[in-house]
Amino acid sequence: MARRLSLLLVPEFLLHVSSSNDQIVWSFLRVEDSLILQLAGVRTFRGSSGVWSQYIWTTATRDAFRKDPLRWYNEFWLSCMHLPKNVKPNHAHSSLVDLLNHFPNLKLITQNVDGLHAPSDQIIEAHGRLGLYKCMPEQDSDTDSDSDDDDDRLVHLGHRRKNRIASKKEVCMYQQIESVTVEKVVPSNVRRTLQSGEGRLAKAPRCPSCQNNLAPQALLFDEGYHSHDFYQFRKMEEWLSEAEVIVFAGTSFNVRLPEIALEHARAQSIPVYNFNTQDFLESTIRLNATNVSGPSEETLPRLLEACLELKSIRGIGKKATKAGSTATSVGFVQVST
Repeated sequence: MARRLSLLLVPEFLLHVSSSNDQIVWSFLRVEDSLILQLAGVRTFRGSSGVWSQYIWTTATRDAFRKDPLRWYNEFWLSCMHLPKNVKPNHAHSSLVDLLNHFPNLKLITQNVDGLHAPSDQIIEAHGRLGLYKCMPEQDSDTDSDSDDDDDRLVHLGHRRKNRIASKKEVCMYQQIESVTVEKVVPSNVRRTLQSGEGRLAKAPRCPSCQNNLAPQALLFDEGYHSHDFYQFRKMEEWLSEAEVIVFAGTSFNVRLPEIALEHARAQSIPVYNFNTQDFLESTIRLNATNVSGPSEETLPRLLEACLELKSIRGIGKKATKAGSTATSVGFVQVST
């Protein structure tokens, strides 16, 4: 059985990842923690009051959107995915920001779409961001096979061959490359409704470039990570491939990204730490797992405190690595339940 630790034993994890006295290179894969969202006042996907308990599985798709975009917005998206005006980052969010600031090589991948993290080169919003939109063609023209021509890579989150082919087609730049900010949405009355978050739309949002319908910049269930450059799946694959320790927090392990991360940990014998209040992992011959029990708003600030203490003692987290030194990569995956 995997060990379940209190925060008193978190330094054991820190000692493990600080094997290099020169630098820690963090690949922090944060994929929505439901407890963080609840404490911030954001409705979560799972749980008794979560969006997941409704019809999201069949509604949050391109297919459902195309059938009636206006109804899709008014009856599903605006009611389920609108961010309350009083939502602010909590102690768990601020702890993550402090970790990013103190460790320049920290990488953070989040499946949250709440936008509570400011954009950064150290952060990938793997499932999109509220307030951004993408152009939706009337039908998908990508009929290429799912096979890749570079199957030698360690981690597969998307189809690189499909991504390259789609990028070469002469299509609206907002379909795959760029995102539409709410300020560019047309017509103007629709834009004002989206900005206020109140009332129903009179028309579906339209692309300012080609006039196609706009969908939210969120990864839908029938889309792949390669479907839009915003999701940065190639960079995600690279960050995960470099990880030498993976830390999950708040996940039920029913989402594609943590599932792939966990399988990668098994295949490469990467130690795994699971910060959670439930869904604890079991150690096996293939998986070296340690569970840290407690809510993220408590455990992440204490993790930050322990990291800073260790940084002070050992001088880790430097911006540059000495020639010939070996850096340790840490993957930190935080996912909703």
